[in-house]
Amino acid sequence: MKFIVPSQLLYKNLQTIGGVITTNNAVPITENILFEVSSKKLQLTATDMETTITTELELSDSDGDGSIVVPAKIVLETLKSMPDVPVIFEISESLGIEMTADESNYQLVGFDPECFPEKPELPDSSSLEISASILSSAISKTIFAVGAGDLRPVLAGVLCEIQPEDITFVGTDAHRLSRYLNTQIKTGMDASFIIPKKPLLLLKNILQSYQKPVRMSFSSEKVGFQLDDLHIVSKLIEGTFPKWKTVIPTSNNNVLTVERLPFLQRMRSISPYANQSTHQVRLKIGSASMRLIAEDTDISSKAEATLTCNFEHENPDNDADFEIGFSSKFLQEILSNLDSNEIVMRMSHPGAAGLVFPADENKDKEEDVLMLLMPVMLNSSYS
Repeated sequence: MKFIVPSQLLYKNLQTIGGVITTNNAVPITENILFEVSSKKLQLTATDMETTITTELELSDSDGDGSIVVPAKIVLETLKSMPDVPVIFEISESLGIEMTADESNYQLVGFDPECFPEKPELPDSSSLEISASILSSAISKTIFAVGAGDLRPVLAGVLCEIQPEDITFVGTDAHRLSRYLNTQIKTGMDASFIIPKKPLLLLKNILQSYQKPVRMSFSSEKVGFQLDDLHIVSKLIEGTFPKWKTVIPTSNNNVLTVERLPFLQRMRSISPYANQSTHQVRLKIGSASMRLIAEDTDISSKAEATLTCNFEHENPDNDADFEIGFSSKFLQEILSNLDSNEIVMRMSHPGAAGLVFPADENKDKEEDVLMLLMPVMLNSSYS
């Protein structure tokens, strides 16, 4: 088997699918990539046994069809340093691989394709089309809140709830929650499943340069995403997602409106002074201004910042500032994953969850984003 392919086209495609590869001592062949040549097309497949990515590209020329498993790391390193030139691959019956390009020659040994895991299929699946921009926004606005899943595996992914008139994505680690709802997508169906974090992160990177609709297919055990010649299939997370709607408070009547970027910048500037275990930052909120205070008494560090805001207190006759503590790390992530000029925080009392939204005047009527953050116990008093 012999084929010719542009070096940078191959490198780009190998990079895209290579993100799924991890060290796997139990199934070491998954640390490589399956090459399959047929009708002057090259199909590339990578898998970690949970998620599989396949893509296809046109060859400049080919002589004979066949397949071989190629060592991923060494080929990627070779192509990375190469100018954009044609690369000639020659595969022998003994699985020897010879690459020739730019007056250079490289030789290595591949593996038997029969040993590579079978590609997953989606039998009896349902499917819908979703625009790349909506899917990218849904992933970006929820995946940062996903937990590690060490104790609760269902928190290691994003819940996808499909209803006839809308679609909802939810991520949570029990300390924070982010919900993305879009009513532009009319699915005409009902479904609910948990998508692991890894394929969503891979998909998020791919969607940055993709403009067409994405076909999402799902069955009782797997979910797939089709983007032209690229296909991602992943096993779903088994289990029941927490009843997330029940944790969203309905009586948070203390309403803070503040510019998002200045808030984020000041949080970033003072957070190094917070306790590095709790990351606590105290918000002392008045009617027209807010003080942000970070302190670590163990090392005698402290920082403060002030910014203007608008605060509507539940008890307007109360002259005292409203005080609440949050993890600066989590609050920064929430502010970074919103894109409105202003945000609204709705709070009840220092021990209850706060809700964060894009400001109403900046919110897309078809896109509804809600983020919830549990407070950090205020453990000291500040002047």
